[in-house]
Amino acid sequence: MSIRPITTIVALLAVATGGCNARQDFDRQIEICTAGEKNGVLDAAADACGRALTIATENDYAPEEVSALSLRLGRIERQRGRFDAAEVLVRASLDLTAQSGESKEVALHLVELSLSLAGQDRWSEGVTLLDRAEPLVRGLTGRDRGDAANVYAGYARQLRKAGDTQKAAEFEGIGSELLKE
Repeated sequence: MSIRPITTIVALLAVATGGCNARQDFDRQIEICTAGEKNGVLDAAADACGRALTIATENDYAPEEVSALSLRLGRIERQRGRFDAAEVLVRASLDLTAQSGESKEVALHLVELSLSLAGQDRWSEGVTLLDRAEPLVRGLTGRDRGDAANVYAGYARQLRKAGDTQKAAEFEGIGSELLKE
């Protein structure tokens, strides 16, 4: 057998196992993203998560998987100071998550989206999202609950600076309540 038929067989196998290779590449990109996040190399993490998201959408992965990855990439973009990109990603994730009706996940998305809006100095839109999240955040636990408390406290400080002491007091109360439980 010459080299040419072997090359052809390898090429055909690569095409036939494309889905498997996509999943392997997806998993590899997720590993790179995770390592980048853990080590504070956010550019590499964003690049890898972006590639994984492309693979997931092109290969029709489960909506929950696409949503979780879009939210994760949105958080990374926010940490990189790319608030507009973060907003787009988190909104896309929220749209998918809202269909499931999972209130804890919706709460996390709304809180994350409010951070992206704050980074764009769109505080009033963030306040609206936090008002919407308020009945849902009580279902959060652990670190998610503490993070939400910090977001409410941050918004309360901003509202106080803007002269809205009533709303500031309301958000301070929500933040305190979240820290107690």
